[in-house]
Amino acid sequence: MNGKESTEQKILKAAMVIFVQKGRHGAKMQEIADAAGINKAMLHYYFRNKEKLYAKVFHNVFAKIFGSLHKIFETDESFENKLTNFIDQYTRLIAENQQIPLFIMREISEGAEELKPIFNEILEEKKFALPITFIETINNSIQKGEIRKIDSRQIFITIIGSVVFYFIAEPILSVLLKVDPDFQRENFIEERKIIVVDIILNGIKP
Repeated sequence: MNGKESTEQKILKAAMVIFVQKGRHGAKMQEIADAAGINKAMLHYYFRNKEKLYAKVFHNVFAKIFGSLHKIFETDESFENKLTNFIDQYTRLIAENQQIPLFIMREISEGAEELKPIFNEILEEKKFALPITFIETINNSIQKGEIRKIDSRQIFITIIGSVVFYFIAEPILSVLLKVDPDFQRENFIEERKIIVVDIILNGIKP
């Protein structure tokens, strides 16, 4: 990795943290520069303004979480195996990058109007193939009789929400869950993967 890439990654990581803490409108370029350990002039060298930096962070969010997950649905595995693998990998990615769902929720709470053109750009560049491959998988699985006829959009939203909610609400949920003295977070997350797959499958089987 060269110095330019290293500095850019530091900026993007710092920007993610500041955007989560203060939102797109509340974040200041100087704060991001300070968090990245560089001066403001250097920050502007890499990203001319906050809007360009924000757009890059948002692109990275979807590239990191959804960039390769669509490949799961391009295999010849059964739908059950595809679903199990997807939920496993998606859960792991969210667990390792918990700032990402917080970032998205923060933006949605601020109206998300500025997200729409960025998201449309991602779709046009075909960097976000997951919805397409997922819908194709659902339709093929319906034709094969693996699952009953159902709106693929509803299933997609249900899966995404079922996985991500725990991590968004964890600060509150942890208080309830730790009532159990034997509670272990890692074990609970692994168990949740199995439960989510089970609930989804039993809801859509013929």
